Formats: sequence, structure tokens, C-alpha cells
Amino acid sequence: MQPRRLALANQKGGAGKTATTLGLASAIAARGGDVLVVDIDQQGNATKGTGIVATEDLVTTADLMSRAETGALERAIIPTPWDGVDLVPSDISLGNIESDGSNDLVFRLDMAFEGVDLSAYDAVLFDCPPSLGKVLFSALIAADGVIAVTEPTIDSVEGVQNLITTLEGVRRRPNPRLVLDKIVIGRRRNTGEHIAREAELRNAYGDTVARTMIPELAARQDAHSERKKIHDFRGGRAVALQVAYDDLLDELNLTSSRVQEKGA
Repeated sequence: MQPRRLALANQKGGAGKTATTLGLASAIAARGGDVLVVDIDQQGNATKGTGIVATEDLVTTADLMSRAETGALERAIIPTPWDGVDLVPSDISLGNIESDGSNDLVFRLDMAFEGVDLSAYDAVLFDCPPSLGKVLFSALIAADGVIAVTEPTIDSVEGVQNLITTLEGVRRRPNPRLVLDKIVIGRRRNTGEHIAREAELRNAYGDTVARTMIPELAARQDAHSERKKIHDFRGGRAVALQVAYDDLLDELNLTSSRVQEKGA
């Protein structure tokens, strides 16, 4: 059985997309599961966060999108120092893709997945760029679902609204299987604006907004700086983040029976 492919996205930078991507990957691995992280942000934060340096000999997402090649994903997947987490890396060269005017550009990433057996993984997570450009559009064509990650601020909430509009356009054509799985509130603090924006999101989108919120805690950045999974990190109230990502994993129904059997 092939795993679901989920794009974690928001056009606003700093909303917590990479932290949520790696947090979910850490939660899956902590239960004995396996996950593939596909870094499609030219900043390469998911790549660096898992302890990988994108050297010239690696096949990156920019390479996958530079030409149409069925099944090319297979030679781009590499192991990481994080047990249970494999990666398709990214680097700054991905930024050149936006200027590629080829008609088939946005379909190349999906083509790279075609025919590749990913049944060893419990999920495929795309860490998306903070934009609504061709790279994000490519991820939405290759994905089955979207997790909209937002900080509860006015700019991030507007980013969610724009992302949903884009998603609906992609779902009409060319990817009718695409669904909005959840809106996840990240970097949550008990400030007046955060409380108000959370209420605004829940009033507008109801149960589509995840019950689980990811708190803004120092452990998130500290773990990232040390290139550690949050479930392996100690200090800075890391346990609170571990619990949050575990709860979010359950809420997203990414805990397959295979993972549960491994973790038993």
C-alpha cells in the first residue's frame, strides 16, 4: 500500500511549516515508523534540520524538476542521521525553477514519483516554500492532501485563505484527488492576537482546524540548531512539543496500523 503524500504549506514565511514537517517526521519515527521528507524549499531548512548538507553529488528536488523523467525520485532518496527518516534534499538552486517557462514544469515532480514503490513509508511529507509559485503548484499536483500550517497572526491567516483558493483551483484541474486535511496552528502563544486569530480561524473553518496546536517553545529552535529530532531532544520543555506532535499525528490519522504494530 502506498503512503499518503501531504504538502505542508502556507504562502507566509515563518509560519512553522518546516518545524511541523520535521515534528511529524520525528513523531512517526518515534513510534517505529518510516517517513520520507521531500524538501521543496530553496532555503533547504528541512534538509539541514535532518543533518544533511546538500553537496553537488546529491540529486535534489531542483534536479527532479529540471526535466521530465518518470521514476526519477528513486535516485533522489537518501537516508538521514535520523532513524526512520529518509529525505529528498533541496538547495538554493531550486530558486531557478520559478523562471523555467516549460509547459510541463509543474507536472515534473509528480512524474518523478510515477512508478516508484514507496510502500516502505508510512507517509510522505512535502516541506513547501513560502510562496504560491510554480514550486508549490508542483507539490500540490504531486500530493494527495494539504496541511495548512499557520501562526495565528493576520498575515498567516490571510496566507491560509490564499492557499485554500489555490488548492481549490488545483483540485478542479489538474489534481482532483487533492484535499485540505487540516489547518494546523503553530507557534502558538497566549497573546491577545493569537487568541483572537485562533478564534477567527475556528469560526471560519470549524473542524478543519486541528484541535492540537503547536506551542512556541525554545526547544523547537534548539533542536533544529543541533540537528536533532524533537523526540530525542532534552530541555526547553521539549516534552510539551513531543506530546503536541504525537497528538497531531493521531489527529491527522497518519498513525497507520503498521506503525501501531511497530510501536507496540
